[in-house]
Amino acid sequence: MKIIRSYFFIVCCWSCLNAQDWQALSSFPGVERDDATGFVIGDDLFIGTGLSPWWSALADFYRYQSATNQWISAAPLPSGAERQYAAGFTLNASGYVFGGYNGSDYLNDMWRYDPASDSWLIGDSLPSFGRSGAASFVLNNRLYLVGGKHALGAATDEVWTYDAVTSAWIQEANFPFGALWRASACAHNGKGFMLFGRDENNQFQHGFYSFDPITNQWESLPSFPSLGRSHAALFALNDGVYACFGIDSLGNSHNDLWKFNEVGNEWIALPGIPALGRRGGVCLTTQESMYYTTGIDETNNRLNQAWVYSPTLGIESPSLKEPTLLEVYDILGNPVAFANNQLLFERYSNGEVKKVFVLE
Repeated sequence: MKIIRSYFFIVCCWSCLNAQDWQALSSFPGVERDDATGFVIGDDLFIGTGLSPWWSALADFYRYQSATNQWISAAPLPSGAERQYAAGFTLNASGYVFGGYNGSDYLNDMWRYDPASDSWLIGDSLPSFGRSGAASFVLNNRLYLVGGKHALGAATDEVWTYDAVTSAWIQEANFPFGALWRASACAHNGKGFMLFGRDENNQFQHGFYSFDPITNQWESLPSFPSLGRSHAALFALNDGVYACFGIDSLGNSHNDLWKFNEVGNEWIALPGIPALGRRGGVCLTTQESMYYTTGIDETNNRLNQAWVYSPTLGIESPSLKEPTLLEVYDILGNPVAFANNQLLFERYSNGEVKKVFVLE
């Protein structure tokens, strides 16, 4: 058997990047929950709503001050505005919460949070049916709301934009790659990005797309190199777009981290969180760091853990010791002993991952 090695992946070694890129923070002070939402104002993170361990929708909010690693209480949404699967975003230095599901109704309302007065004001409702699990990103101070699930139980392909200055909702052309619910989205370098989600038949997707507001066009990018997922996170730092966590079509929750290499037009595996796999948490970013809290782990426990990831957190000197080959696995993550004409992945003791083609 002849082995041809293709260094399609950039080498990622624990000795260079190290798990210090992930650091545990003070735990989220509220009750454990999943499918909460949040937004960032300045260097502070605001996180709330979601579903409690006793299956009740929540309205409480907490403020994380990243400069001091401290949590303080923030004003909750008004009584009766409890929800999960809401979209959270920031416009004009105010936080917003849109839509979601309260246990009986799909919501189309929007609430604006004023940090100066620590209070909520009712905003402009979407002039369409309520929806939960919509993906959102902000470009040029305009919200883009994509997909979601509505009262008929199916995902939608609708795209709406909201301008906080004019208080106007505008329905845009539908998302051209089909309906999606619980997809992941972010903005980076003037473009919006979408990954994962479930379609109108509840099938898991692994497509990756970008949106250019100048041309008003969506583009299909290289798909995620494994099974489709939902309840994952897509986020952007100064140096690019990353994806992590989520649940796949086999019911597996993941603790991995990937980065999209825009130069090579490829996905790169990075060291994941040193904890159990998880999904349905809140992912928020500052320019150099990603913060992740709450969610459900792979043993189906709701969480209040909080973590920060940053490529600049910790860098150690490279190890001179030859790494040991730990495992060989296929693109679905299954271990492989022998294979012909397959694309495989080798993982070494220093965290290095290599893409390998095995030929007869």
